[in-house]
Amino acid sequence: MNSNTERSLQDQLVALERDTANEDLFRLAQGRNNALQQKHRKTSSILWPALATSMGSALLIALLYAPTGSLLSPEREIIGDDYYSELAEENFDLYDDLEFYDWLADMES
Repeated sequence: MNSNTERSLQDQLVALERDTANEDLFRLAQGRNNALQQKHRKTSSILWPALATSMGSALLIALLYAPTGSLLSPEREIIGDDYYSELAEENFDLYDDLEFYDWLADMES
């Protein structure tokens, strides 16, 4: 802008200030002060539900995939060592002579 335009705008502003009523100046100053004193809006209203949902999901995943006791997968070793020991005791003679039966089968073929 050139200096003539600036001088013209400044003159218009000074004239507006002189012609403005005191009540209007007071209302403008009060509105400016209120705008400067406004506090920021709180945007954390969505933060708490999102945080609770994510923590609940993490807890559910941790419970379902816990190595100590999974809720979804059954125990892998259903048959214990006692079962095998009972089988071994019942058929001990058969297991003891297994090599003999293997040799006998080879001789017949």
